[in-house]
Amino acid sequence: MMIKLLKGFLYLFLAWLIVILLIAGTAWALTFKHEINESHDTPYFRDDIAFIEEPTSELLWEVLLMGDAGDSTLVPWHSTLAMAADIAAEKPEQTSVVMLGDNIYFFGYPNLDEEQTEYDPEQLELIDRLNAQLQISKHSGAELFLVPGNHDWYADQVDTQAQHVLAYAEEHGALVSFQPWVKDAIPLPAVAHRAGVSIIFMDTQWLITAEQAGFDQAMTHLKQLIANTIREYPSNLILATGHHPIQTMGPHAQYYTGRGYAFFMALVGLFSESDQDTHNQPYKRLIAGLNDAFTVDANIIYAAGHEHSLQIFEALSTESLTAEPLTTEASKIGADYQLVSGAAHQNKVSGVGHNDNTLFAVSAEGLMKLRIYAEGAAVEVISSNGDLLHRQWLK
Repeated sequence: MMIKLLKGFLYLFLAWLIVILLIAGTAWALTFKHEINESHDTPYFRDDIAFIEEPTSELLWEVLLMGDAGDSTLVPWHSTLAMAADIAAEKPEQTSVVMLGDNIYFFGYPNLDEEQTEYDPEQLELIDRLNAQLQISKHSGAELFLVPGNHDWYADQVDTQAQHVLAYAEEHGALVSFQPWVKDAIPLPAVAHRAGVSIIFMDTQWLITAEQAGFDQAMTHLKQLIANTIREYPSNLILATGHHPIQTMGPHAQYYTGRGYAFFMALVGLFSESDQDTHNQPYKRLIAGLNDAFTVDANIIYAAGHEHSLQIFEALSTESLTAEPLTTEASKIGADYQLVSGAAHQNKVSGVGHNDNTLFAVSAEGLMKLRIYAEGAAVEVISSNGDLLHRQWLK
């Protein structure tokens, strides 16, 4: 009897081993569909892009852009967040800080179990990852906005995170808000008008997962926001912000710089298609909708995180989206410039490449600073140790 039982366990073990090897072998084979590329671990600049000196004209407004900070610690305070607070404290009355999503890794704001009446130490540690970001406003006096990312939505909702931000603002007198969010309503794009810039906030994870009717409603609302801004603030730069980039040359566009991540994504792809990668249909719908909304006669910059690197792109063109050469001059599609600033924490930094539209790229922890002047906007890329990696006009 014992021998039969042991044989049964052995056969079961061998069966599971065969299944695992088949899955791993298939995934490994799929990995080789994707070329393993080199990463720009030192800054890449396109040849025709000039580094500029600091503008001397009057500053209208400044926006700090950083995303994917959800692994940050409060004690000790993560150094890149502390650096952002120091920068914002220089001109708090003229500065906005925008956190570009994935504010708490891995599953967003923790939910209490049915039997729980208060958060346990592990959950409080997760909440402090959010507090570490909110503390930028508390220490600097500048306003801070958080937009949601896909990891924030893995909590099945973002209400608890938004309510925590509201409570933090009241308790500490901090200028912090979670955007866009209205309790018991769909998260339509929202806007904040400042001197020289109008900042639009979007919940791109909700847009990716929304039913078509909700998606269409949000896109119509976005177009109306942009039209109203152009009419009421004709000299303002429009800075649209969300979590998911339109252009990227990182893993979410299948630009892999390491076999480990490529293998992992191949394994995941055996069971489901990730809506977090640009080549999949829900994400493609988002890109098409944003490009359509941003194709207007106005100065528009789109800033996102999601990809854990620092990248600057110029606009897409009809020529870049057409297989055949155009006989007429190529026209701009979507935002004039697109920024990817999702490297607020070293734990999440990933490899990055470049394409014809890339103006700057680096795989390094840091943030971006957008400075708005009457003659245009200048973007600065700042490393986690405070080094200025790049500065150029976006006009």
